[in-house]
Amino acid sequence: MDRKIVKRKFLQKLIKDEYKKFKAHKKIKLSKIFRLDNPDDAGCNWSISIVRETGWEQAADHIRPFIISLRSSYALSEDNHSDKSS
Repeated sequence: MDRKIVKRKFLQKLIKDEYKKFKAHKKIKLSKIFRLDNPDDAGCNWSISIVRETGWEQAADHIRPFIISLRSSYALSEDNHSDKSS
């Protein structure tokens, strides 16, 4: 499956909008999306992490399925300075 190449801010907005559905989203923070030096086994070239404070497991359980679906659909562009998706 070909991934659509998008800018970092596009992915961040999608993830932020979904993450707001988690009731404790203000207490447990996601980090910024980061580019992987080498694509993973599935061919994805980006990831995101969550700050591991109290309750982070529940936050991760909430957002993980959504991020997995995004990682299979989108690739991070090499030029991440623009706010627009490609």
